[in-house]
Amino acid sequence: MFKFLQVFKKLDWILFVAVIFLISLGLIAIISTTYQDGLQDFVIKQIIAAVIGLIFLFALAFLDYRILQNYAYILYAIFSASLVLVLFFGTIFQGTRGWFNFGFFQFQPAEFVKIALIIVLARYFVQAKKQSNVIHIIVSGSITLVSAFLIMLQPDMGTALVLIVTWFGMLLISGIKKSYIFTIAIIGLAVVFVFWNFLLYDYQKDRILSFVSPEKDPLGAGYNMIQSKIAIGSGGMFGRGLGHGTQSQLKFLPAQHTDFIFAVISEELGFIGSGFMLILFFVLLFRILRTAIKARDEFGLMIACGVAIQFTFQILINIGMNLGILPIAGVPLPLVSYGGSAMLASLISLGIVESIYVRYRGLEFK
Repeated sequence: MFKFLQVFKKLDWILFVAVIFLISLGLIAIISTTYQDGLQDFVIKQIIAAVIGLIFLFALAFLDYRILQNYAYILYAIFSASLVLVLFFGTIFQGTRGWFNFGFFQFQPAEFVKIALIIVLARYFVQAKKQSNVIHIIVSGSITLVSAFLIMLQPDMGTALVLIVTWFGMLLISGIKKSYIFTIAIIGLAVVFVFWNFLLYDYQKDRILSFVSPEKDPLGAGYNMIQSKIAIGSGGMFGRGLGHGTQSQLKFLPAQHTDFIFAVISEELGFIGSGFMLILFFVLLFRILRTAIKARDEFGLMIACGVAIQFTFQILINIGMNLGILPIAGVPLPLVSYGGSAMLASLISLGIVESIYVRYRGLEFK
């Protein structure tokens, strides 16, 4: 009991409060967009996922994060194997075969691969720092591309992109020479060429191209982006009020509780509501980066940086596609968008960050 009290005392409560507010904003938006249709199950499932995730957050804060070094490759192998299994036994939802359906809940392994990748890359970069930069790029890149390729086969371009950006960010932080960035850029262009010509479906290409000029196909590829921008613009300063957003309540806005939940919040709570959410995300990212700086070892620093990279990229992509300044990539807004696996994975990653923070503050378990 005394050790538990020590953990609670040393937790980063500012980060935790930001998390609670973000989850609450997401629930408010989900309730607003589902209550008229009698879809209370969405809300219940999201609450259950959040509660379970918060339990994991506290449990991982108690656990010494350095233990994860011993199981990094095992965890990554298990979740990568699950990506193979889901291609054969997974459930198809909106054209993507990415979920295991267990009846009372669905499990999306790709969300947990994102955490496993951070852990395995952190271990690799720390233990192999004496190797050459070229070896760093080849080995770490190969580890990442295995899972990214399997996720692309689902197909889920957004999550695959999150993995690649996570790898690139952690690679830079690992101390690679800046002269190698050009080489990585060439490799990246080659990968993009292969993906575009051999792996992307036509509807995915349309999504990417439509953001340049959505008005050319207002009822097709450009529809989602146009409706999202209308919703955000119509919210004004104070919003139309919960349950009164015309774009969201009249179903003009697609994927209201997932990909375009930012547009719902902007329309119904206005600039004040969406601005408050952006402040919360800023606080969250600031506390994660502060933990990375204060980490007692390189492993903790790399994990915290990896989590910060993933959250930052997902936030920028999601809000960017809602505003119409980035292509629609199907990336959820962390802690806000509906999705049990995404919620659970986000809170688990933040639990590991809390563990790093607690041990920076001097807590040691023998």
